[in-house]
Amino acid sequence: MYTKGVFEGFYVSEDEVIEFRNNHIGFSQIDLSRVSQFLSIQLASIHKHRVYNSFSITDVIQDLEGVGRGCKRRVAQFKHPPLKGLWKVHFFDPRFMVKNLINHWGLERANSPKLNNLFLRIDEDEEKSPSTHGWHGRLAHEMTVVGYEERARKNNLTGEWIIFLKYKGKNYYLCISRHTSPEEDRDVYEFLKNLCEHEYPFLLPIN
Repeated sequence: MYTKGVFEGFYVSEDEVIEFRNNHIGFSQIDLSRVSQFLSIQLASIHKHRVYNSFSITDVIQDLEGVGRGCKRRVAQFKHPPLKGLWKVHFFDPRFMVKNLINHWGLERANSPKLNNLFLRIDEDEEKSPSTHGWHGRLAHEMTVVGYEERARKNNLTGEWIIFLKYKGKNYYLCISRHTSPEEDRDVYEFLKNLCEHEYPFLLPIN
């Protein structure tokens, strides 16, 4: 069992987590014994405080369990120690869109060649074939719709992962994690190791 401090850290009560876990439609047909208590705390907090749409996450779990819509998901195995052996699946929420567009066009840079090229291309296109509503609409469309589609096509969307482990043909869903750097992977590993010791001792040791 987790201490009261863990629940307080996510601004939810134990009763609220139990209520969410037992009644959220996103867990329909899911074996909850393979959804960690910690992930349940995270999801209950996300749902309560509207951090993301909780269905953005439970839909992914349902798809991986074969009871969802069968959408294609970005599933991959961690390739390098210390997380090697664990799996990650990307989920998307509308709140990730702005960050993806910033990354795609290099908007955090003082001078983005990709963005400059876009401006030049828009200017040339407008000169050849002026759009009905002016260059502003063309630029907005290219920066948002086209930019996001390009990033998605390259399978390079930024967001967060559900981290899980495969064991005897079944998935054990451990937690939600933001994308981490190699330097941060050790902290994630230590956390997950402690999590597995608490709930799934038969899954240890992780690599």
